[in-house]
Amino acid sequence: MKALNQVFKPARIGLFALFGLLSTPAWAQTGTGTFWTEEVIFYTMVGLIFVIALLVLLVTIYVLQLLKAFVRKDLTEEQLASYDGQPSVWSKLWAKWNDIKPVEQEGELLLDHDYDGIKELDNHLPPWWKGLFYLTIVYAVIYLLVFHVFESSPLQEEQYEIEMARATAASQARKADVTYDFDENSVTATDDPAGLAEGKKTFESLCAACHRADGGGNAIGPNLTDDYWLHGGAMTDIFSTIKFGVPDKGMIPWEQQMNPEKMRNVASYIMTLRGTNPPGAKAPQGDLFKPDDGQ
Repeated sequence: MKALNQVFKPARIGLFALFGLLSTPAWAQTGTGTFWTEEVIFYTMVGLIFVIALLVLLVTIYVLQLLKAFVRKDLTEEQLASYDGQPSVWSKLWAKWNDIKPVEQEGELLLDHDYDGIKELDNHLPPWWKGLFYLTIVYAVIYLLVFHVFESSPLQEEQYEIEMARATAASQARKADVTYDFDENSVTATDDPAGLAEGKKTFESLCAACHRADGGGNAIGPNLTDDYWLHGGAMTDIFSTIKFGVPDKGMIPWEQQMNPEKMRNVASYIMTLRGTNPPGAKAPQGDLFKPDDGQ
């Protein structure tokens, strides 16, 4: 009993620790801002179930070994010799699953060819292997009927298109539910570091081709780091230029690809470039604009 108690003691401690973890409030946090999302919880639970099952299996094997030792202790030498001569349940099951022939019957399994002293036995494939092979054939027939004959379920490509359509519809629905309390006439610059970081990332990926990554301008777009502006240098002017574009100069309106918050972040980042004077910047264009002139 002492040995059994030593076996079950770590198992009890492990189970109590797992149940204590499962009962913590962290498992109820499924919001997008937390680590414990529904997907993480699902796979974590699957992993815990696997670990618990493995632990139970190991404990069971250990207990069976202990019981076997207790039984052998009370056997006589003759009984022990007879006991050891009997194949175990596992060895019998393994032989049955693999259809293993005894060594004494190898002579009956020899094929009639001999290559440089190398002989071959005519052993059959293991029954478990053939069973899996037959199972794949059955699965293939069912798959063919379900997906190609009756077409009761969409194929992978069609399923992908369905999921993408659902995601697009959900994204549009979320955008439709969002309301903004500013437009090109009332927008103000943001000083939020996260917003400015997003604006910088958007600028470098979408605007740098015409204005350079440092805003110095190139043969296509004007310099955004000086005090001269073609379409106004106020926050509302920059926001309006981003939103409606400059079609005659080749700048597209970005309102179809960016929401107002994203355009505000880009415009706010552009305002931070003023006065940076990067090397090789394009010559000034447009009218002089000073932020402190009341505009």
